[in-house]
Amino acid sequence: MNYHFGFSWKGLIIFLLPMIPNIFYFLIPASDISGNNANSYLILDVLEHGSQVIFFFLLIFVVRKQASEMRCPYIIGMAIMLIFYYGLWILYFTGNANSIIFLGMAVLPVVYFILAEIWLQNYLAIIPTVLFGIVHVINTYLSIAN
Repeated sequence: MNYHFGFSWKGLIIFLLPMIPNIFYFLIPASDISGNNANSYLILDVLEHGSQVIFFFLLIFVVRKQASEMRCPYIIGMAIMLIFYYGLWILYFTGNANSIIFLGMAVLPVVYFILAEIWLQNYLAIIPTVLFGIVHVINTYLSIAN
């Protein structure tokens, strides 16, 4: 494999774009079911955050020697996922959130990150991203159910 440790500006930007709505989330007090983020499933929480840290690290600091094309279907897919993700956040902030919105907010960024990892040819990051996605959806569902 043609990987090396380095720094990927593309990886950093890819990481930061879905985090923008989270800034508003922490600034605006939650008034719905998502405001109760207490998670009583320690193992799931450790798996979720552990796999998240691993895939973020791999996305930003493991670089493929071959450059990625700027024009490709993966970027279009990433843009679509990000636009829909931002749309779900807008619904959330306007008080129109429900369980489908929350599950969408859990799924869309994972699909976005997987498309980005394929685009960057950073296949090492896909496994922890898939694990993160599965556990993130389970945790989201459990939070909604409680």
